[in-house]
Amino acid sequence: MNEAYSQLPSARCRRRTYCCSLLPEMSLLEALSAVQQLLEMKAEQRLWMNRRLIRYFFLNPVEILSCPFLESENCLIYRNRFFGCRAYGLWTEELYRKKGEQSRKAKTLSQHQWQRLGVSLPEEVVNFHLDYCPYVELEGGAFVEDELLLQTSDRIEAISGELVPWHEKFHQEYFSDLSFLLASMSLGLQRAVQLKFEIVRHILSTGNKEKVDRIVDKLDDPLANLTT
Repeated sequence: MNEAYSQLPSARCRRRTYCCSLLPEMSLLEALSAVQQLLEMKAEQRLWMNRRLIRYFFLNPVEILSCPFLESENCLIYRNRFFGCRAYGLWTEELYRKKGEQSRKAKTLSQHQWQRLGVSLPEEVVNFHLDYCPYVELEGGAFVEDELLLQTSDRIEAISGELVPWHEKFHQEYFSDLSFLLASMSLGLQRAVQLKFEIVRHILSTGNKEKVDRIVDKLDDPLANLTT
């Protein structure tokens, strides 16, 4: 994966952290890389970080949240940040617009699924989309084509696909969402889904988030057993 990333030119952005308003979808390989970095943290920081990710899982249908890995305008896993983070601002505007349309269709489908459960998600969340970023500057006057970005993305997916059957399981059951995976590790898959539905419905009807805070603050570190 690092070899694939090395094909992308170095860049800097004048709107630092503007794009960090969500936790991007990722391959299992990228999720495991993030988990590895979590395991390298001290126990207290890792527990705080995992609770933050799980809180994101519960709340992302009802409000736009910053990426859980963003802290004081710094990415806590920057050296191994996800492909979606690396590619933002590098795509051509045309291709980025097409990808944005695909994202909107996926959100609309998710909204319909919630509606079948009797829950109407906030329009500002469903319709949220990051604008195209023209402020990314490639170092050394480099130039990157969409084809290279697509090849890099495909290569990462191909490497991740070797981790069968967990690669497909991560996509199909956890929707490429690290926060969902950690919530399921902590609570169990069915309980995590059930609680998310209850919490979202409760917040939309009352505006009160105390329930999710009580639940998350009592959670143990789901990765604790992996450190021994």
